[in-house]
Amino acid sequence: MEWYYADAFGNQHAVSSADLSGLVATGTVTRETLVWNETMDRWKPAGEVCADWFSNQAPPSLTGSQRRQAVHVPNTPFAGQRAPLDALAVVSLVLGCLGIFGCGGPILSLPGVVCGHIARHRAKGESLPSSNGGLALAGLIVGYIGLVISLAAIAFYVVAIVAGMMSGMEGGSGTP
Repeated sequence: MEWYYADAFGNQHAVSSADLSGLVATGTVTRETLVWNETMDRWKPAGEVCADWFSNQAPPSLTGSQRRQAVHVPNTPFAGQRAPLDALAVVSLVLGCLGIFGCGGPILSLPGVVCGHIARHRAKGESLPSSNGGLALAGLIVGYIGLVISLAAIAFYVVAIVAGMMSGMEGGSGTP
């Protein structure tokens, strides 16, 4: 039997029954597509004429919220999966080391300590294993050591300058 279907532009196409089922399978003919053959008095939607043509079609696509409800993905890591390296933990360690070796003193040690505290807080919230907590802790320790060394050096220089000034005053008032 020969069938006719109307495409989206209103054009009519003649096809055999076998070809029509292929067009249904590819999605060219949908439930709403108008079809007609010589046994019918008017054009009708294909879903009305023969519902079994569409019984093996895939269901409609799920929306995003339906997908989230249907599929529960557990928040467990894969074997060997690690959290990405936190740049703040590395910065903390680098700034702390630079502060110890005298390249910047407290100017670099203090930001190293701050970055270490922030990175340590972030590392506690990670669900995956990582080395971020250890890097941040190392940055904190090195940063605090750099601060102590810098402050001790500053205190030493202040005491030395004050002592030099005091001895200069005492030596200047005596007889020649």
